[in-house]
Amino acid sequence: MTEYAAPRALARPARPGGLGSWLRGLGITLGVLIIVNGCLFFLTPALFRVDLAKGPYTEANNLELTRVYHRAIPLYERVIETYPDSDYALLARIGIANSNVGLGKRDLALEQYKSLLATLETDAALKDKRYQVLARMAGLYRDNADTEGFSTVFAQLESAYPGTEAVRDGRVYLDRVKAESQTAAPTLPANFPFRVDPGAIIVPKTAKVGDIIEITIPVAPAAGKTPDFSLMTSLPIYQGFGVKQISPNPRSVADFWGRRAWQFAGIDKPVEIKAQLLAKKAGTYVFDLDVEMNFDIVELGISHSIQVED
Repeated sequence: MTEYAAPRALARPARPGGLGSWLRGLGITLGVLIIVNGCLFFLTPALFRVDLAKGPYTEANNLELTRVYHRAIPLYERVIETYPDSDYALLARIGIANSNVGLGKRDLALEQYKSLLATLETDAALKDKRYQVLARMAGLYRDNADTEGFSTVFAQLESAYPGTEAVRDGRVYLDRVKAESQTAAPTLPANFPFRVDPGAIIVPKTAKVGDIIEITIPVAPAAGKTPDFSLMTSLPIYQGFGVKQISPNPRSVADFWGRRAWQFAGIDKPVEIKAQLLAKKAGTYVFDLDVEMNFDIVELGISHSIQVED
């Protein structure tokens, strides 16, 4: 009788290395990743750096863009004080100057822009920022009727950024200044639809800080009803005076090309335009008057100096 033999259990094939081998492989992989990332960190640290100045700078910049300048400036200053080595510190300095322009502190902004130029000239990566600063400086000099200062900045713009919008606009402005300097005692053309009598214009010669002066400008139609028109004055006078009231109310007020334009509806009878100005800063200021109609500016050659004393 043949003896029965129980079947043998099939042997499982052995896993090469087992769990220990898998853990060793994982450790090697992690080690390689740590070494690679460590090398990257030391060779290209900018990839790993988080600039903490970005958040507060962005908040300040949003306030500037929405014209909340008085709140933007303290935030910009905090960026500069807290993160002086950040790239955003320089941008914050530009933002402060821009905000001061918005607040009407043009002289202060000019000084801030000047101090920025030295830094911007030495860094090629900031070439576009230097253009923006020079363009803003040119605009401030133009608005201040400072032809000498404008010419100096324009020369830098034209040399470094030929063909740009700021250079094209600057050339137009300089050509206009040159044309005006060559025109003696301009008057309204004979066919102009209304008249301005220079001898009838009333402008006080003196004032004290805190006084309200009144300037009277009589205008009259030449025949029939005139088209809409603007009376234009140079912007520097508003550094020494604030506008309290203009009557009749202008349809709009706009600043451009270094001038402020008060636009009025056409008239069919004589009208006295009166401007009440508050003297706010000592100095000598010039009230000049030109006329604009249908985008044509007519130089009147009317100019009066006003001395403001403390």
